[in-house]
Amino acid sequence: MNWNKWLRPFSTGLVCLIAVLGVACGSVEPSPTSPTPLDTPAAAPAPAPAPAPAPSGPGALSITITPNPVPWSDEPVSGCSLPNTWRYDQILKNTGGSRITISDRADSFDGVQVSTRSGLGIVLDPGAEHSIRTQWCSANSTEHRAQTTFSGSDAGGARINVAGPVVRLMAR
Repeated sequence: MNWNKWLRPFSTGLVCLIAVLGVACGSVEPSPTSPTPLDTPAAAPAPAPAPAPAPSGPGALSITITPNPVPWSDEPVSGCSLPNTWRYDQILKNTGGSRITISDRADSFDGVQVSTRSGLGIVLDPGAEHSIRTQWCSANSTEHRAQTTFSGSDAGGARINVAGPVVRLMAR
């Protein structure tokens, strides 16, 4: 048997094994003596929000309708014996810079003015809102259109006259 044939590969393998074990056991970094606490940095405080600029200028009125279109209903309207009814909210908002007073309103149904009211006295400071519940009744269950025009004045005496959106009253 030729021992040289087995000794050379065995020696080479042994040397490689010792080299691998020597590298695995060595350490470059010192071992920690205790756990290192993880300090979480405190979040930077948020800057204080800048105050919103104060509205300036004349009063201005915006009107939104909720819902629009308005679903048909058979729930009775006080003072009306007609079978087809609709209800929605008109939200008045002062988007201008001075107080406004809404004094009058005119209501139209299918393009025809059907009522007016005065002396409303709705006062809106800048940014303020006021909701008005509005209801209609009709003998016809077909689709209709309604619209309200509001008028008044701002604190400086400027006249305000705003036609609200056309409201779609759905058919039965």
